Amino acid sequence: MERLKGTAAIICEFNPFHFGHKHLLDEAHKSYPVVFGIMSGNLVQRGINACADKYLRASAAVECGFDGVLELPFPFSSLSARDFARAGVHIAEEAGFEALVFGAEDKEAVLQAKDIVCAADFEEKITALIRTQKNLSFPKATELVLAEKLGGETAKLLSKPNNILGLEYIKAASKRNLLKIQIIPRSPAFASAGSLRKSGVPAGELPKEAAPFFENTAADTALYPNLSVAAKLYSGDKAMLYGIDESLAGRITKACREKSGTEEIISACVSAHDTAARVRRALLSILFGITKYQAAEMPSYTVLLAAGEKGLPVIKQISKNSALPLVVKPAGFTGNKQFEYALRAERVLREVFNSPDPLCRTPYIKGEK
Repeated sequence: MERLKGTAAIICEFNPFHFGHKHLLDEAHKSYPVVFGIMSGNLVQRGINACADKYLRASAAVECGFDGVLELPFPFSSLSARDFARAGVHIAEEAGFEALVFGAEDKEAVLQAKDIVCAADFEEKITALIRTQKNLSFPKATELVLAEKLGGETAKLLSKPNNILGLEYIKAASKRNLLKIQIIPRSPAFASAGSLRKSGVPAGELPKEAAPFFENTAADTALYPNLSVAAKLYSGDKAMLYGIDESLAGRITKACREKSGTEEIISACVSAHDTAARVRRALLSILFGITKYQAAEMPSYTVLLAAGEKGLPVIKQISKNSALPLVVKPAGFTGNKQFEYALRAERVLREVFNSPDPLCRTPYIKGEK
């Protein structure tokens, strides 16, 4: 479809929405009059539940200046960086945005690595390296391959979380070259989302417009009781699920016999090859039955979570011109297997967020009573 001139997308989590997000938005608005978020639903990329319901997080973003927020739905919202980025970029492309904007800790390092990660043989080199060094994780193998071209110091910089995601966005977007790319340097002056969650999401550390939407937040561990029970009860082949190979499957099975809770299971399964985040994602795969096939698909819909005045005309254009369904009223959206699957997960998460039936939700429209 034709690009929507003057529009940009930011793939995000807003877990919670903080001053760093506001800075990123303000910088994006200097180049693009309309900026939308493509935001994770109620499960996020670290393999945890979000700190607040997706409609509340999207509402906070719109109150702070975003022109609209579309959902990056489950299971794509909780996949590894590569698959998370691939799904988010797909929604941005299909919706017709002109540009993709993201923040990175080291902009120049990301730009130096851009052509390397987009080369046809880049992932082949990573796979070959892992094959020869069995205990090597994917992130560490990526760092070693980049070090061959850029040197160890630059490669180490590129192992920071937002640099990793940035390179994955660039890689995914290079497949079709539909989106302009703009990188905004992240400032260390702003507290990270992780540190804010550890502090209990203090209102004084959030933009004043966002704070009311985070009055009652859920801990990162709110879903843990479900994870341990599901892992202990699961009797199928774990290695058929997303993010689980034979080695990790064996460690999870052993840990479920010997350990009593999710935190102990995660600790017992972490290895040189498997980070805690990967283990958490593996446990989510067990709880919700996420298969490798499902994760390899592209999102077949997105949900409108919130919008502001400038975003409403863009939403109409997306609804009219995009082949990707834009769901405004979930109750009226039927016949989509991905949506029905995500709906089952949402009903489990109602216990975490004490939220209404997901079929009864409607988007937050700024200024509408």
